[in-house]
Amino acid sequence: MRKVNISEINDYSRRFARVICDKFFRLNAAINGKQIVELCENRQINLFVIKTIYIKWQEEANNIRSPYFDYSAPEVMQAMTALMNVLSRYISIKRETFEPILANAVVDTLLLTISPLDYYTKEFSAMGKQIDVALQVKTIAKYFKVHRTLFDHILAQLEREGSIVKTDRAIALVAILLNQKSMLDNKELILQTFDKVIPLNYSQLFVSEQENPFFANNLEETTFDISPLKFDLNFKEESKSNVTSSYSRPIAEEKPIVEEKFSPLSNPELARSIMEKSKHQSIKEIIPFEKRSGFTRVLFNGNIGEFEEALEMIDRCPNYHEAIMFIKDRYFRKYSWDLEKDEVKEFYEMVAEKFD
Repeated sequence: MRKVNISEINDYSRRFARVICDKFFRLNAAINGKQIVELCENRQINLFVIKTIYIKWQEEANNIRSPYFDYSAPEVMQAMTALMNVLSRYISIKRETFEPILANAVVDTLLLTISPLDYYTKEFSAMGKQIDVALQVKTIAKYFKVHRTLFDHILAQLEREGSIVKTDRAIALVAILLNQKSMLDNKELILQTFDKVIPLNYSQLFVSEQENPFFANNLEETTFDISPLKFDLNFKEESKSNVTSSYSRPIAEEKPIVEEKFSPLSNPELARSIMEKSKHQSIKEIIPFEKRSGFTRVLFNGNIGEFEEALEMIDRCPNYHEAIMFIKDRYFRKYSWDLEKDEVKEFYEMVAEKFD
């Protein structure tokens, strides 16, 4: 059985992003929304970058709260909406921030192209133990171009399942839908758009399962906890093939237009409930006492002091995304966590529970 060679994909994606950024930032100090949409020939990459920014906007808006002020007051919400509308028209990202986002968008685009099941497993798992179909899937529909027919069928099937679907069930539905090959675009044509920047080594995109037993460990994720705020980064997508570009040649005639405008916060009760979610249960209270020794032994090499320090730092994180990024940067690589181990899965589940 063959598995995606995520190590090769990560390496290629970093090199790809470096080449694109070298070209763009040679003449520009920062990149804006319209430039992102037109950045490279594979439009799915551009859309995934915009998707990341869209989700980051949700997180930042959701984190604006204070024990001293009432952010749910109608006047405050109206002012916040006006502020977000203005800010959304002034996207400006410097290279040091943008290049890693671009590299992750390349990873996701390659993964979606050559192994949709792996991509959607990663995407849906990042949403938590269950998925709010309307808020977490339907809102990101506009950011999918590769295998679009598959995405539309996935969304339709999830909506038939109900408003809330367990993540494992959603992934299983993707696997069932993938049996219908007609839902997939021509992978070779999509991969050719990568070759125009840096040639792909097609033989290295997959390895046998025996050669790559720790597939999950090597997966560099950008995991985002998608906020239920009703923001929306709108732009017009022309009916063009996936190979229109501004990277290798100027775009002629019709160019995609970025309106980059968030819709108003139209649901005060929803916003109020979100603002009140700042008081989270401590991770120490979530982890059962009998689990602590196993977590310490397997995840922290028996170092109880570091385990306790990790719990304190997770409690200080403002949201799920920041907690996951902290864990990844501080412990995941240091102790070579294996995502197939029960202790690793349970630990991540309990971190997710803290921020539910």
